[in-house]
Amino acid sequence: MKSIYCLRWMLLVMSVLCCSMKSGDIALYSGRGADDDCITATRAMLESFGFRVDLIGPNDINSATLENFRMICFPGGDMYQYTRDISSSGKDQLRAFISDGGAYIGICGGAYFTGEEIYWQGTQLPAAGLGIFPGNTSGPLDEIAPYPYCVMCKIGMTDTLHPITHAEPDTAWIVYCYGPTFEPHSGSDIDILGVYHINQKPAMVAFSYGSGRVFVIGPHPEFEEDDDRDGVDFCESFDDRGSDWDIMENAVMWCLGEQ
Repeated sequence: MKSIYCLRWMLLVMSVLCCSMKSGDIALYSGRGADDDCITATRAMLESFGFRVDLIGPNDINSATLENFRMICFPGGDMYQYTRDISSSGKDQLRAFISDGGAYIGICGGAYFTGEEIYWQGTQLPAAGLGIFPGNTSGPLDEIAPYPYCVMCKIGMTDTLHPITHAEPDTAWIVYCYGPTFEPHSGSDIDILGVYHINQKPAMVAFSYGSGRVFVIGPHPEFEEDDDRDGVDFCESFDDRGSDWDIMENAVMWCLGEQ
């Protein structure tokens, strides 16, 4: 009898845990070029939202093994290395994954990577990007901080009706480390959610790609400069002025079609 009660208790606990976890798995790119601190902090952030996060590399993408995931996230890092290590067929697989209903989040280098053309310090990179953003990605923005310096930068929220930003204050302070701005083609169907306050250039945008959804952001919301829950000590001396994880949770849920 005691064993039956124990079994029922275990099943109840498992049921509660399953119901409290958000469904779906996230693939986090950790191949060459992906910054170790960015990987650690982004993984900690995504796991805090209740998701299982699996690290993947270029071989996983080039060999088309993404069917078990609902989202792929490219963290900060060297976007040129991303473009070189992911083959043209791998990029095709990524685009098909998103177009068929998958989700994509790109942070800094992962945001650069989405451009049809990628510009670094005014020069177009010779390798092809993913090309899902309908325009160009370009940086760094020297008026904020020239490469390789990092600073806290002020972001102005420009779309207070979008599910990602509707509950956000008018401004946010997010660490900037030579990230991109987004230059959409005329008539592109994208939502500019926030701009760099200093120059009013797009800092974060959201858009659909086929049946999938994409969110890209130039600065680094994954870092908690005044909290150790991100698992890194990067930029601890900076004044965070509040966490950016709430907006990222909204972004994840929107990309997954859950809000």
